[in-house]
Amino acid sequence: MVRLIRDIEFEDGVFEPVPTAWPAPVAAPVLLFGGTFDPPHRAHVELAARARDKLLGEAGWLVYVPAARSPFKREGPVASDADRAAMLKLATADTPRCAVWTDEIDRAARRPSEPSYWVDTLARAVCVAGESTALRFLIGADQALSFASWRAHETILALAQPAVLLRDPVPNREVFRRQLQMTGMELGPWMERVVFADTLPAASTDVRAALARGENVGDLLAERVAAYITERGLYRG
Repeated sequence: MVRLIRDIEFEDGVFEPVPTAWPAPVAAPVLLFGGTFDPPHRAHVELAARARDKLLGEAGWLVYVPAARSPFKREGPVASDADRAAMLKLATADTPRCAVWTDEIDRAARRPSEPSYWVDTLARAVCVAGESTALRFLIGADQALSFASWRAHETILALAQPAVLLRDPVPNREVFRRQLQMTGMELGPWMERVVFADTLPAASTDVRAALARGENVGDLLAERVAAYITERGLYRG
């Protein structure tokens, strides 16, 4: 599907035309994965890579988009933007066809008072990756259930198709179906977008809490990420 950026109207009438350089090969299909990644843990990498391979095959790329400030969260990330981007690069260093795109962080540096809206990120991705590039994005089931509240959610779907990753408090397809039905959103298209029947086994909130208590989280973090956190003194109680 070819998407024309000139035909899209943004609510605030502002669009920064110079996105950060695209990290994936030209024309390669891409699965985008946005989030705070504070810190990035093993499931962020392993499940996302599985989703990429299932959806896009051997030619597909996985591109992480660390958020600057989510419009759905009152407080910002605990670690700095630079630390989160560095940890993501360390976490994905051994994962083929994987990259980190810091566009949200970079534009927030120019406009620090504005939150990161996914519709803007996708539009910028289309601009820099090319309108013919196949883009999809990974979204947690809990976020999918509130998708109608996202800014310009219909425009988001015109730019890229979502893929739903089951995670607590939506642990399986049946729970997702029931809760989706309660929202009034159309069932069929969203049920077809469910990627896995297993759930994200950990959350960054849990990892931060364990680190603050001084617990060993070696089974949740890549060795390089754990070493970086220790070296930088991040997430201490």
